[in-house]
Amino acid sequence: MTGWLRKSFLVLPLALAACSLGKAATPAPLETPVRAMRIVSLDYCADQYVLKLVDKSRILALSPDATRSFSYMRGAASGMPKVAPRAEDVLVLKPDLVLRSYGGGADAGAFFARAGVPVLQLGYAEDLAGVRRVLVETADALGERVRGERIAREMDARVARLSESKFSPFVPSVSRDLAQPLRTRPSTSRHGREVYPERLAYQPDEGLGTNRGESDTGLVSTNASKPTLLYATPGGVTSGPGSLIHELIELAGYRNFQTAPGWQPLPLERLAYEKPDRVAMAWFGRRDYNPDQWSAARHPLMRSASEHPVIGLEGAWTACGGWFVLDAAEAMARARGTQP
Repeated sequence: MTGWLRKSFLVLPLALAACSLGKAATPAPLETPVRAMRIVSLDYCADQYVLKLVDKSRILALSPDATRSFSYMRGAASGMPKVAPRAEDVLVLKPDLVLRSYGGGADAGAFFARAGVPVLQLGYAEDLAGVRRVLVETADALGERVRGERIAREMDARVARLSESKFSPFVPSVSRDLAQPLRTRPSTSRHGREVYPERLAYQPDEGLGTNRGESDTGLVSTNASKPTLLYATPGGVTSGPGSLIHELIELAGYRNFQTAPGWQPLPLERLAYEKPDRVAMAWFGRRDYNPDQWSAARHPLMRSASEHPVIGLEGAWTACGGWFVLDAAEAMARARGTQP
């Protein structure tokens, strides 16, 4: 046997072993149990869904942030066990399902799969139609589709009330039965990249709360007559077109003062010569979020940005994409009713 052939026989087993190790490093996701009974949530976004959709008897532990002020379901989380999103702390509890949005890091899904624990990854919702989709899909995966559909219908009713309000000229989208096949469209991520098509639960518009323009209705647009609103966070940022916050602002009957798309710094230079009609500020509580003195939200131009009182929004309403974001839209709509 020649030397190169002998070397080949020696190298081949090593190559095959390396391939098998590579496959083990990226295992396929495990199938979610039909009805998990020992659920662990790894972050506060996941906490909201598990607390809303399943009975407490099925929840093994929540994230450490479950009772913080930015957690919408913090009241329901009171007194429940918590666990840090570390693999060793979670595995010792012997869960039959891990629910996560971002908790545990990017490799959490693969790690728990190697340990034999299924992971349910929450979907990303960039608009209200996406929030509804994630809600129903998550409920279905948790064995609670009926409960999820009920909450989705409550969302439909709240959106309809906002749309039909005399303070909001929005045209409500048409809700279709959940059992019917839904149209898909390509969507764009927050960074402007095209991502996978998403299922739309509202037809015929391009999503929940879509405002029709002149070309669609044949009517003179009333958008210019709407009051303007600037959304702000204590950290000094705002949100423009293409975001969930923008959709909520328009659903509440305002024009978004911020015209640049996505998340942007507060437009202090523009505020020097132009003012919004209203300012809505998301508060996260001094103990949980206390921006330094240099935050743009503390600038004198922000303090004098509007003649009307600031609309206070609980940070928990918009900290995660969930059914509860409509609380923010309703608060803004109620404040608009006090306008002269």
